[in-house]
Amino acid sequence: MRAHGGGVVATNSGTGCPESAWINLAAHEDGRLVFGTNERSRKYANLRADPRVSLVVVSGDGQEFQLEGRAAVLEGPAAQDAGELLESRHPGATGKDSTRLVAVRLHWARFVDVAADPPVREDLTL
Repeated sequence: MRAHGGGVVATNSGTGCPESAWINLAAHEDGRLVFGTNERSRKYANLRADPRVSLVVVSGDGQEFQLEGRAAVLEGPAAQDAGELLESRHPGATGKDSTRLVAVRLHWARFVDVAADPPVREDLTL
């Protein structure tokens, strides 16, 4: 599976229904995942109110990661570092003034590979 691709993030909408959105992801060397979001998006408002997120990243070849963690909106040098990483993997992903950079520190992960025989399902220690 590529360490730098896209995935779906789900946030707490506050209405009892999760809100899911496609995001471009990049994996930081320290294990955090980073993505950008528009400060006017529902996702951004949701993250500010409740930092808990779940993510799904798929390879297209039968492998997927199911992930849970806590998101933090980055500021200053941390945001610049994350922006450079994300931009290097997804050119144009950070080009708007309204883009805010987010890092997710994972606390749970599951790897699934349905292309393997037999299929693999493994919870990962973080």
